[in-house]
Amino acid sequence: MPQKSTFIDFSQTVRADPGHRALLSGERYASADFMRREWDRLWTRTWLLAGLESDVADPGDFFVFEIGPESIIVARGRDGALSAVYNSCQHRGNRFITRERGSLPAFTCPYHGWKYDLDGTLLLVPDADRFTQGTPCERLSLKTVKVEAWAGLVWVNMDRDCGPLADFLGLIPGQLAAYRFENMVLAQEQTVALDTNWKTVIDNFSEQYHVDFIHPQHATFVDCGNAENELWPYGHRRVLVEGGVVNPRYPIPDKVPPVLAAVIEPIGLDPADFAGKVTQVRRAIQLRKRALGAERGLDYTGFSDEQLSDVYQYDIFPNIIATVQMDELWIMRPRPHPTDPGKCFFDKLTLKAPFNASPHVGGRPEREVILRDDVLAGRASMNITIDQDLFYLPAMQAGMGSRGFTSAWLNQDESRVQHFHDWLDVVMEG
Repeated sequence: MPQKSTFIDFSQTVRADPGHRALLSGERYASADFMRREWDRLWTRTWLLAGLESDVADPGDFFVFEIGPESIIVARGRDGALSAVYNSCQHRGNRFITRERGSLPAFTCPYHGWKYDLDGTLLLVPDADRFTQGTPCERLSLKTVKVEAWAGLVWVNMDRDCGPLADFLGLIPGQLAAYRFENMVLAQEQTVALDTNWKTVIDNFSEQYHVDFIHPQHATFVDCGNAENELWPYGHRRVLVEGGVVNPRYPIPDKVPPVLAAVIEPIGLDPADFAGKVTQVRRAIQLRKRALGAERGLDYTGFSDEQLSDVYQYDIFPNIIATVQMDELWIMRPRPHPTDPGKCFFDKLTLKAPFNASPHVGGRPEREVILRDDVLAGRASMNITIDQDLFYLPAMQAGMGSRGFTSAWLNQDESRVQHFHDWLDVVMEG
């Protein structure tokens, strides 16, 4: 049966259906002009997930967020407040922070020694008397970026006149509050460079139509074919996929398939107990996880049975794909290349509940920069499903840039793809 897709409004005034239907032509994936307009009208005017609040836990802590041609520094001030500034010295424009993260009492440009407070306030100009025009702090402090935190995640917006993050996220924080992301621990961070536009990645994770063909293992532990899609304002989406099941489009096996067995064994369920009863696995997972929560002193009262067994994916416009489970969160984030519409950077952050996370020697795990060729050769992995996607994405990008391709022809199960592009057009048109 086809998937179910539903428009869900945030309020009477903020409607999910933008009243516009975008044409998914090859130009939007391959055109340098479209990329430039995206930068001016999308990336510099919307809320973007920059990083983790745990990376700026203490005064002096900072991290750098790279997005397109920009570099933004997020820091925790001595007063405990978050700040975000452009990584561009006001003297001659030098990018003065070259580390991904760290801790400093102040920022000093190594080129000529200009010194700034953590919130960007200009503190010191060496040989200030040589500047006959003066060195006014109010003019020469670092340019700021709006910054807010929610659920342990730090968001920035380059539009100083933007609305609050809470208004942009709408229903999402309330739905995800029980997961307590702010208590989760970063277990792994990976980045791979791809020869594909960032929207090609978004499209890939916005539909399950391709699952039967390039992810055959999914048929043995989730039911993607009957997923429920929710389409929200501002281009946000959610998909609900039953877990702990086998795809009903295929014969029900007599024994628990290996991939599903690997899901239930770590929580103390024996696959042999479900011989001839594979359809009972999902309910068993729900009961077992609730019992485990009680044993570990964890409060699962805020979770439904479905949240204990199923896969919930939240697509936060424009570029966040969050796969949510009660004890683990994947954040996937394609970032645009600074100059080439046919390239992007794809990040994956894996966060785990403290009881499920292995401590890292030396604290926070370092970001792994991996090569797609290493993934294809089996020398590195972002997870078997994502690895399979990485194999196909460049070919998708190349085909959309062909003279032989006009525009995408979508079916109703690809509603999240269409919804994303509908809102992208609305944003691009102002």
